[in-house]
Amino acid sequence: MAKKSEVAKGKTIDASDGQLVPSKLNAIQTQELEKCEEIIRKGFGTFLEVGAALAKIRDEKLFLGKCESFDQYWKKELGISRAYAYNLIGSAEVSQQLSSIEDIDVKPLNEAQLRELIGVKEEKRIDAWKRAVELAGDKPITAKIVRKAAEKFRPRKSGKAKIKKVESKIDLEPALKLLGQAEKVAEKGGDVVKELAGLRRLLEGLAEG
Repeated sequence: MAKKSEVAKGKTIDASDGQLVPSKLNAIQTQELEKCEEIIRKGFGTFLEVGAALAKIRDEKLFLGKCESFDQYWKKELGISRAYAYNLIGSAEVSQQLSSIEDIDVKPLNEAQLRELIGVKEEKRIDAWKRAVELAGDKPITAKIVRKAAEKFRPRKSGKAKIKKVESKIDLEPALKLLGQAEKVAEKGGDVVKELAGLRRLLEGLAEG
């Protein structure tokens, strides 16, 4: 992780090169940013707090104290991947939603469970979790069970399936050979009906195949 920056008289000291740069946050926002970063640095084990802190930095644009965008922030300042950052945020949001529902006796206990519900529409997450509880029965509710339960409630991808075009090469050599024989017979003034009939049967066979 990047070194912690210091705030001095409305300016931020960039720890990477020691240069003073104008701060885009006021004193209160700067304090909020430092609190969130402290939670992130010390509390990665408490994924819900970390996810909530990341969401706060994103939604309130506290990242502007150090970076131009949230994507730059989590990459440069925290050294984590985009997928991990948004999984933490999504898990925290799902947990907050489910924890407010009184008729749910069994609630998610870890990030793996919550992560499987991120892709489910908000209004369907409660039903998806209840289904996971039913599928688990007396067994532990694993991420695999939650994934299976959530499949029914995830938005289905639209669009027609692509049909793979199969190219087939037709062997016309026998037909050309019969045609050549008919031409020779015709040149000699003979009856070409037999050759033409054979050519017709061959072409019909190719059309059916």
